[in-house]
Amino acid sequence: MLRLQRIRTLTHGNAIYWAAFSPDGKKLATASLDNTVRLWDASNGELVTTMKGHGDGVAYVGYLADGRIVTASLDRTLKLWTADGGAVQATFSGHQDYLSCAAAARTGTLLASGGFDKTIRLWDAQTNAPIAILTGHDGNPQCVAISGDSKLVASGGDELSIRLWSVESKSLTQTINGHSKGVEGLAFSPDDKLLASASADGNIRIWTKSGESVTTLETNSGLIKSVVFSPNGKWLVSGGADGVLRVWEPASSRMLLSTPAHKNTIYCVAFSPDGKQLASAGFDRTIHVWSVTGTDG
Repeated sequence: MLRLQRIRTLTHGNAIYWAAFSPDGKKLATASLDNTVRLWDASNGELVTTMKGHGDGVAYVGYLADGRIVTASLDRTLKLWTADGGAVQATFSGHQDYLSCAAAARTGTLLASGGFDKTIRLWDAQTNAPIAILTGHDGNPQCVAISGDSKLVASGGDELSIRLWSVESKSLTQTINGHSKGVEGLAFSPDDKLLASASADGNIRIWTKSGESVTTLETNSGLIKSVVFSPNGKWLVSGGADGVLRVWEPASSRMLLSTPAHKNTIYCVAFSPDGKQLASAGFDRTIHVWSVTGTDG
């Protein structure tokens, strides 16, 4: 039986918007409205370094496959850092309003970002150059995700729909409708066959990459902010406004467990690469790290 057990709690000086494990699983990076990113030793929770360089709250932190760190901030920039967080290699500018969300490709060097200027922007972390400005959102984007093969970018926001963009053609390929309120979180499954969306309507919906509805997971809990698939694709974890972690089995649409975790909104949930740890980051300025047992990850 799948179980979550909290093994440590880490903190920032303000709300924590994002968390990500390094590709080798040895570090945990956390991004906060205190304008910093902190790197922690994932084995014992010791603080390794504090990354300073953004002029406003940091909304996202992620890793490229080569270990370099990507951050995105309300200061309208993305930054590319060395793997140890000690130096900025590049700064990406262009958004004309708050940068609200970002994603780093699981393979390759593609970056995507969304902002309150209602654009999705694509960047290349190899050449440090912009690739495209994607327009078509009527409301503010709140989430963005990159497929595992880096061929597709999904984005969602205030206008209820999900948009799928082709990286090759730099164009909108599909608009998916189904939520009754804004789309707050997106995640592709590890095999790229499914896309999960979290919404302020309290529902999580799972779609095929072609936009066909697979199932709806109802939480009856208000806003759901974040979803993530386990590395083996068997489980889906969600977090939202009620501070509760929920673990689902997408194949059966069953909720396997729910665990009160934070005092208020959970902004991000993230698995370690081996699936043995889960991090949850919240508005309450804490990151809880959980051991995951009862599954092969």
